[in-house]
Amino acid sequence: MQELAHQNIAAWDSLYGSTGELIWGKEPASFIERYLPKLAENLDDSSLILDAATGEGRNLPALRHLKGRLMACDASENALAKIPASIRENISLFFCDLCRTPFSDDFFDVVLLSDTLETLPDPGLALAEVARILKPGGRLLINIPGEEDEIAGIDMSPLEPGHLYRGRFFYRFLGEEEAIALLESAGLLILESELSTWLEEAHPHYRTGDHRHTSRIFLAQKSSKT
Repeated sequence: MQELAHQNIAAWDSLYGSTGELIWGKEPASFIERYLPKLAENLDDSSLILDAATGEGRNLPALRHLKGRLMACDASENALAKIPASIRENISLFFCDLCRTPFSDDFFDVVLLSDTLETLPDPGLALAEVARILKPGGRLLINIPGEEDEIAGIDMSPLEPGHLYRGRFFYRFLGEEEAIALLESAGLLILESELSTWLEEAHPHYRTGDHRHTSRIFLAQKSSKT
């Protein structure tokens, strides 16, 4: 599993370094804006917000609407280097593996994990790390696609327990029950969930043609200490 994880990180870093274009575009994932009011509850200027696995930073402009200090991390140095200067101002960037971050326990008030969990060979380990760095009562917004996603299986070869897209990029599509079990095992309480579909434009050097994503969106909260 560890070797697969290292190979996967290297594949993504190579992709980001292969082009000067923004692979994911500039627009934030479409579901984020409608959850901002829920994420904003109880935040103030001292709050800490993390865009985990930020990639090229497409979701950072949306998160700027939240009060507090905004940070972002990614396991790809090439991805972090491509975050536009207009976005990165006053944002702290960290190069790290999502499964082993440098942050203290109970650190963040809000974490966003967008379009990421399905690309990780060990999603449970990543969620455990997210739960560790969330404050008690802190909130996680995450999308987790299942087999109903339009891209599931396309140009993918089977690899237990998931798939390899174009022979390089790991994907694992999780059913609703499995996704819920992973979140709950990490100590995260699900506050809201919905199945959402949206249109994505083609991703240069990665996926040709417009396509639809269908994903279950979860708003979860770390259990408060008693």
